[in-house]
Amino acid sequence: MIVTMTAMEAYKRFWTQAFNLHDRARRKEFWVPTSLHLLLYSIAYVVVGMYYKLDNEHMYVIMNLVSNLILIIPTFSVTFRRLQDLNIPGWFTLIVPVLHLPAALPARFLDIDIQFFIEILHLFITLILLIIMTFDGTEGPNQYGHDPKEEIDELNPRKY
Repeated sequence: MIVTMTAMEAYKRFWTQAFNLHDRARRKEFWVPTSLHLLLYSIAYVVVGMYYKLDNEHMYVIMNLVSNLILIIPTFSVTFRRLQDLNIPGWFTLIVPVLHLPAALPARFLDIDIQFFIEILHLFITLILLIIMTFDGTEGPNQYGHDPKEEIDELNPRKY
């Protein structure tokens, strides 16, 4: 039996399962918070831009830093669990930030052509990862746990 999940439940699980790397996450658990945070960040960006006349880059840096610090652990966790739902090791989540590190270095540390190549590779892998996140998860249990769409009857567990 497939269990439905509301957007509010999905958003709540984003925060309550922030330190859980052992289970699986449904598409809704990934896309609801991601979409909501993107929308809120865009609105905040416009409001800060209107208030500070788009010339105070310092406010954008602070806003970006605060939002990243708040969201980094739950976002990593839900991405990790979402990949496990697709039967992909969750540690592949680390590819994106690892590729971002050399691209963020000052130009004096890396040749500009190498830095450009790394930025393009980072963008490409991020897009591939986002496309993969749209796929439906593995039906039934996989090596990372039970199907999050199935209702678990603890009194009469299914034998697989």
